[in-house]
Amino acid sequence: MANVPPLSLSDIVDISVTVAPSAVTANSFNQGLIVGPSTVIPSYGANPRLRQYGAGSTAALNGMLADGFTLSSPEYIAAQIQFSQTPPPSYTWVGCQDLTALQTITINVAGTGWAVGDTFSVVASGGSYGVGTILAATGGVPSSIGISVQGTGYSVEVATTTAIAPSVGAGLTVHITAVGETLLQASEACRAANSTWYGLMVCGPTDADNLAISTWADPLWATTRYYPWSSTATIPAGTAGNLALELQTLKLRVIGTYATTQSGLYPNNIYAAAAAMGVEMGLNTGLANSFFTIAHKQLAGIAPEPLSQTQYNNIIAAGFNAYCNFAPYQLYEPGFMSNGAPSYLWLNLAMLVANLQINELNVLQSNVAVRQTNAGEHLLIQAANSACDTMASIGFLSGAVWTGSPVLNLATGQALPSGYLNQAAPYAQQSAGDRAAGKAMPIYCAVTTAGAVQSLLIGVYTQL
Repeated sequence: MANVPPLSLSDIVDISVTVAPSAVTANSFNQGLIVGPSTVIPSYGANPRLRQYGAGSTAALNGMLADGFTLSSPEYIAAQIQFSQTPPPSYTWVGCQDLTALQTITINVAGTGWAVGDTFSVVASGGSYGVGTILAATGGVPSSIGISVQGTGYSVEVATTTAIAPSVGAGLTVHITAVGETLLQASEACRAANSTWYGLMVCGPTDADNLAISTWADPLWATTRYYPWSSTATIPAGTAGNLALELQTLKLRVIGTYATTQSGLYPNNIYAAAAAMGVEMGLNTGLANSFFTIAHKQLAGIAPEPLSQTQYNNIIAAGFNAYCNFAPYQLYEPGFMSNGAPSYLWLNLAMLVANLQINELNVLQSNVAVRQTNAGEHLLIQAANSACDTMASIGFLSGAVWTGSPVLNLATGQALPSGYLNQAAPYAQQSAGDRAAGKAMPIYCAVTTAGAVQSLLIGVYTQL
């Protein structure tokens, strides 16, 4: 008799198996970007704008050499100094500042048939990808043009153009009057190209570059941390209007460093920003008890500045930092940002913000629906608690008494044993408009930080 297989239980109890996708995790905030002018990484085409190198210093530096960087490339030297810190970061990014990109163009021959908003390719020997835009035109004749895509490979010359639909314009030629991206433009392009990196230093910045990039990076503090570097003598001199004082007046969240080559004796001091970034990216592992301050650290590969006490006082009073001799120590001090806050504060707040965002999005994505009920709100509060637990395990948050203004049900003087309290008002208080819009009740996240000792005072009382 033939074997007859048993009947399927699915006819009685049907089981559907679903494997949930892995939850997304927040960026680790320990990868920095070096922006420089070498031509190894193209700004357009295959594998453009920036590349990641690592894991580990050997793999990263060998990878850069294999790609075409040399031992004298500024990006390579900056990466080498970054990886020389203890502990070193695991990865670094290198980005392209394209010195052949379109910077300004003017009309050579206007042509006909153009309308405001029309676009055209800029066609020149060796140049490509550049796109211009008609900003003003009368009777089909353009009177003002601009650049919408910078492109690459251009030189100062007269160039022809090719109309891009929907334009019917023809006969336009342009003068390419200036080429080369600014460091700000290159940084913006790298930020748009990839969201993984967090720290940012650039090769060879002027004070104008530092001011422009700092102003751009400050509102992006949760995703972008800039490390300006300057050797301008007005900073230790305390001269009014110097770069450090400008950044301080604007209260920008950047970590400025004053360093000089000391008459060429220490040429690599121009990479002091790479060293400072390397310290923070290396120490910020995100593991338990990894909370740190950049104050009092050594900068490998950077020579301490021979500053007088007055010069040092002027530098730190302006919100900058310096690597100096404090016999018998060599230390990076004082570890503050231009806005007057310790560097660790805004670094860890950026990590907290990212963890809160990712945790809440994972709840919204992993559930078919999060109900607009107090039970549904509890799921969201638990996600916020998890984010804060992570920052407490790192050591950034610590139990303390809340001394701020009352926050919802949190009163001044109330203890926060875990270093945080997340709370929300009940849905009974939600407006009809917010309910119709599908909004949750706002979560109020109150945190108390552990802080880090930046300096101390000891009183010695003596009796004969």
